Amino acid sequence: TSQLKHANEELRTKDKQKDEFLDTIAHELKTPITGIRAASELLMDEDEDMPTDIRQTFLENIVSDSDRLSRLINDILDFEKLSTGRQQLNIKKRNIQRTFKKAIGNLQHLAANKEIKILNNNSFNFELPYDEDRILQVLTNLISNSIKFCEQKKGVITLDYKLGNNCVEIYVKDNGKGIPEEDIKYIFDKFYQSKNQNTIKPEGSGLGLAISKQIIEKHNGKIWIEKGTKVGSTFGFKLPFS
Repeated sequence: TSQLKHANEELRTKDKQKDEFLDTIAHELKTPITGIRAASELLMDEDEDMPTDIRQTFLENIVSDSDRLSRLINDILDFEKLSTGRQQLNIKKRNIQRTFKKAIGNLQHLAANKEIKILNNNSFNFELPYDEDRILQVLTNLISNSIKFCEQKKGVITLDYKLGNNCVEIYVKDNGKGIPEEDIKYIFDKFYQSKNQNTIKPEGSGLGLAISKQIIEKHNGKIWIEKGTKVGSTFGFKLPFS
């Protein structure tokens, strides 16, 4: 029957997605592990003549690759818990303004490294129910994404919100390179990485936006990217009042 055929096709698609997911994880894990191994072997084989600054660089690379590995594993576990519904939200009435300030504070050093400004466009205090740690995670993902796309010294990232129909609409806007039109439909997919990032190699796990989408949907909200933006990109998400 057509129902059985459709069910089989769905299973095949899910199987293919699972294989692709595992392939990508294997590749993503291999990259930092290779870096750690290479730097460790060089340090093991080094003679007394290795300059201190070169040894220091190798040690810093090991720490940086270990951090990347740790973030990747945490993101994979997070994604898996959210997608299987094993992650419970801790929803309480929170002040959105305080959450904004925490998110900006957490990323100020990263923005300062590139001399990028992060501005809060709305200083009005407003309370509504949400899981603060999780919404902080979404804001952190969106702001750090903007930092990647912004040019050094010229970048400006703006946080804003407005009251919508029985919800609050929150926006993170930047004047960076923007996201190519053809990428927009894949932006919230697992392991999405844009070629427009202002970094030599893509940073992060590529799961940030997929995790953000799941968090917002668990709040019965919605997340999107504005289309047709002439400069940079604007992400928005809605949180309902109840």
